[in-house]
Amino acid sequence: MANLQKYPVHPDYAKMPSLPFPFNGLLTTLFNRWMHIDTWIRQRDAMGKARKHWVASADRSYFPVYEFRPDNAAADEPLPAVIYYHGGAFVLTYASSHVANMPHYAREVRCAVFLVDYRLAPQHVFPKGFEDCWAALQWVREKADWLHVDAGRIAVMGDSAGGCFSAGIAQKALDEQCALRGQCLIYPALDNTCTTLSATTFDDAPLFNGVANKRMWQVYLPGHTAANPPAYAAPASRQDLSGLAPAYVETAEFDPLRDEGKVYAKRLREAGVSVTEHHPAGTIHGFDMVKPNHLAQEALHKRCEFLKAIL
Repeated sequence: MANLQKYPVHPDYAKMPSLPFPFNGLLTTLFNRWMHIDTWIRQRDAMGKARKHWVASADRSYFPVYEFRPDNAAADEPLPAVIYYHGGAFVLTYASSHVANMPHYAREVRCAVFLVDYRLAPQHVFPKGFEDCWAALQWVREKADWLHVDAGRIAVMGDSAGGCFSAGIAQKALDEQCALRGQCLIYPALDNTCTTLSATTFDDAPLFNGVANKRMWQVYLPGHTAANPPAYAAPASRQDLSGLAPAYVETAEFDPLRDEGKVYAKRLREAGVSVTEHHPAGTIHGFDMVKPNHLAQEALHKRCEFLKAIL
């Protein structure tokens, strides 16, 4: 049980333990297989309606992308597109709660949502997963007419590790002159140095803690020093943030990633980037997937409002 005296979290999160993540290759493989089964059982209708595409990455390996459209949208209606990169500490696949949110975003924003099933560490460390995420964006742009989406209205979005991908993709998109309408960063992992106050203080926080955070970066970026990560791998390491797409940055109060999200939002704003922030109190990492309460509903609403405004 969470230590409520130390971490005064919302009562809905009071029983969440401080979890060690399964960064071992065999354990992650087994856990990910279970997650796929769980997702199919819990979200059979949503997955059944999704259109599955196979997309080629830079090394010509193929990965799945699942397309969700509003139920009442005509098959040939040109919609804006949201490319979604799921969280999971770079080692876990998408959860049933991720899939549950995809039709919600599609319906409320009236857009096509593309959930990217990128390759995972520790079997596939940086840049493999990132290359898949970039390939997915390029594929949507190149196939826009066939997909019936508007190539001029595309945003990237992701939670946790997916927020890292979203921020890194937004940086690469700027460098490659690939226009994006926005980036939606949900409690994003951005800083591989793990030196912020929240990263060093919340070492036993509910669900995802500072210990797991450090291990996550070690597994994802083996052989790289914290002070010199590869380009786009740890978005907070980029010095010049000017010119980036408008951003939505959401954090959780008792999350080791909290401060890096707030600092990144501040740096974006100082660089002249339009930023919308949301920092709900009493929340933990992944709070919107733990319990469908008013905090989760408010966060979903604010994300959708941001996406509607930019798209």
